[in-house]
Amino acid sequence: MSDNYTVSARLRAALAGVALLALGAAASCTYSHGDPAPACDVARENVTYANVISPIFDAHCRECHGSTVYSVKGGGNNFGDYQAINSYFSPSKLLGCIRHDPGFDPMPQGRPKLSDCDIQRIEAWIAAGKKNN
Repeated sequence: MSDNYTVSARLRAALAGVALLALGAAASCTYSHGDPAPACDVARENVTYANVISPIFDAHCRECHGSTVYSVKGGGNNFGDYQAINSYFSPSKLLGCIRHDPGFDPMPQGRPKLSDCDIQRIEAWIAAGKKNN
C-alpha cells in the first residue's frame, strides 16, 4: 500500500473519532427536549417548575419516576408532573437523594449526581415555595 493511502485512512479514522467525541459532548449538555442547559446564575433566574425544574426532571428523573413507569421503576414515587410531585413531595428526602447525602438513596440511581447548578436550582425552587409558573 502507498503512504498516501495509509495517511488517508488514518486521517479518516481520526476525524471519525473526533466527530464521535463532539457528538457525545453535545448530547451530554442538553436537556431531553434538545435545548442547551441554561447558564448557572440561580440568584438571577426565575426558578419555576415550568421553565427550569421540569426540564431537569425530564433529563434525569422521569425515566424511572414518570407517570407511566413510577410504580414499576420508581419505587412508587411519581414525578411525572407538577401535581404529582406536590402530592407526594418531601423536600428533605428529594434533596438528600439528589445531593447524595449519607443515609439517602443516591439519585439518579446508577448514574452520576446532578450538576451542582441543577441541585441549586431545585433548592431555590423549594425555598421560593415551589412555584409552577
